[in-house]
Amino acid sequence: MATVDLQGTKFSFSILPIKNGEEAGLVQAEIIVENEFVHYKGMENTLTRDELEEYIFSMRRLLAGAYATNYALSFPDSGLAMDFYPYMENDREVPREKRRQEDCVTVIRFLMRASSSGKKLGGVYSLLLHRDDVEKFSQALLDEYRSVYDPFEATDGEFLFVAVSPLGYSGCHYWYLDPTKSVKRGDFVWVRMGRRNIEQVVYVDHARYCGYDDAPYSPDAVKQVLRKAERQK
Repeated sequence: MATVDLQGTKFSFSILPIKNGEEAGLVQAEIIVENEFVHYKGMENTLTRDELEEYIFSMRRLLAGAYATNYALSFPDSGLAMDFYPYMENDREVPREKRRQEDCVTVIRFLMRASSSGKKLGGVYSLLLHRDDVEKFSQALLDEYRSVYDPFEATDGEFLFVAVSPLGYSGCHYWYLDPTKSVKRGDFVWVRMGRRNIEQVVYVDHARYCGYDDAPYSPDAVKQVLRKAERQK
């Protein structure tokens, strides 16, 4: 369970285990908010696995300085949304390294639902997380995500996609195609990253076999791993 305590408000997001017969593509999640005035416990079952990944990975990318300006993410069917505010100076972009050092903010928003009918109550609850809380919350959610979904990963397939992060960070999950099908979690590889396609060494967080239909990106258009790198100290 990913939990943060924000000045007297306890917010929890828990990814429930997949049971036999359930659709692994849809997330079963429990959201809890507790403070002096609110005691809310709701189930969320309209979020897809791809959306959950984006929900988690976007927070990790914010911490890694990926967003130079404000960025918003929303999933209308589930009522979940997030706003990302990287560090800026006088509303102007700063270098990536400075964004990684200074504070950043994530605003998590969701629609509350009536427990009996599942209908939206119409009220939007918002929580503001600074860098330390974003780090704690997103890492706990990433760990839980892996514990739930790793057992369902294919061990062979037409394509091998690897999710990578800049050195010193984890869970960003920038996806690349490994044409050799030899890269695994924990490896270091050379890739071309970012808009400028700068060649750099990155850490492999995850490796996923898939086909055309369930690939995170089109195998025909996604960037590829260039080569393996020596393990970094």
